[in-house]
Amino acid sequence: MVKKIGSIFFLLLFVVNITAFGQLKIGYMNAQEVLSQMPERSSVEQKLNNFIQQKRQQLQQQTAAFQDSVAEYQQNRGSMSEAQIKQKEQQLTKLENSVQQFRQSIQQQIQQRRSSLLQPLYQRMDEAIATVAENRNLDFVINEATSTGENVIYYSASEQLNITDEVLKQINATSAQN
Repeated sequence: MVKKIGSIFFLLLFVVNITAFGQLKIGYMNAQEVLSQMPERSSVEQKLNNFIQQKRQQLQQQTAAFQDSVAEYQQNRGSMSEAQIKQKEQQLTKLENSVQQFRQSIQQQIQQRRSSLLQPLYQRMDEAIATVAENRNLDFVINEATSTGENVIYYSASEQLNITDEVLKQINATSAQN
């Protein structure tokens, strides 16, 4: 919270200094709204959901194999020697660790896949922002909210500074050309 207030303070201080020397034009937009309305978003979501489902199935298979091994061990434990019990418990511990590592690996793979699928969308959004900013002669474009949903722009004297719709139009126009 302190960092956020400090950041806003320094941004305002910067803006005041710049405006003292010349007219500074700042626009703002809602990047999450733009991203949610991009035409390719549904395709990216579908690809990501398919990937997640595939990884879940793999994890379920490994978990089921581990559970089967545990059940087999519990069923046969009475007929095993102490050495066999100890060996089987070590095997089960290794298998359990393997399942845990696989679970963590899946989470990392999903994050990497999400990033790689979203990268082209972010690239297109950046290009559209740059085009709109150049067309409107804006010096800065600020995101209206943080990724956690906290507002950065609490008030704007002019709704004309909001370029969200223009960015969406630019993205849709470039989608139609491709």
